[in-house]
Amino acid sequence: MKPYLTRLHHIMKAHNLHNPAGIIILVGLLITAPHTLASTIKCWTNKDGVRECGYSVPPEYSQQRIEIMNERGIQIGVKEAAKTKEQLEEDARLAKLKQEELKRQEEARLRDTILLNTFTTERDLKISYDDKIEVVKGVVDITNTGTRSLEQKLEAMEKKAASYERSSEVMPEKIINDINSLKRQIQDNDKFIAKKQEEIKALNLQYEADLERFRELKGIIPTNSAKM
Repeated sequence: MKPYLTRLHHIMKAHNLHNPAGIIILVGLLITAPHTLASTIKCWTNKDGVRECGYSVPPEYSQQRIEIMNERGIQIGVKEAAKTKEQLEEDARLAKLKQEELKRQEEARLRDTILLNTFTTERDLKISYDDKIEVVKGVVDITNTGTRSLEQKLEAMEKKAASYERSSEVMPEKIINDINSLKRQIQDNDKFIAKKQEEIKALNLQYEADLERFRELKGIIPTNSAKM
């Protein structure tokens, strides 16, 4: 016999519900009993910190952590409390960090694949970086040559400007503009060269990192001969 029917049997016997009026009451209990007695019980904590339980949760506590019990009082589930704005923001921050980490891992796998597919030996890797560095050094050399030419022009223009000052003549505006223009070009070249020097340093560092990773992937024991 089902639990709720057993309980109704005891109720019927205890209250002598064997007469017609009792039968009507019993029918009403049979209609409502399966829903009421078999429903799960919810437990929450009220505003005073007291644990309360019932078949439904008051609206003011519906966003709290709710424990769900069966008719025997055994916990069968939990409805976690609704998260605060701060908790949602923290979840979003952690999710973003996780996505960034997954992206880094994917990029690392791609670099490994390119490294293995592009180079067969350490020598191939070294030649590739040597070529890249030589290209940058060539650009630096060309820029240095241009800077020296600009410096010679600037020197000539400054001598011409000095001659005007000695003779107390009005210096043509073109000379002033040319001097300022030459100085700007020299400064721009110096900045460009400094940037290229940083590129060379970065290439050397990247070569060392790629060489180390290449050896790891290939299982190669490091040798001094592969160093730049």
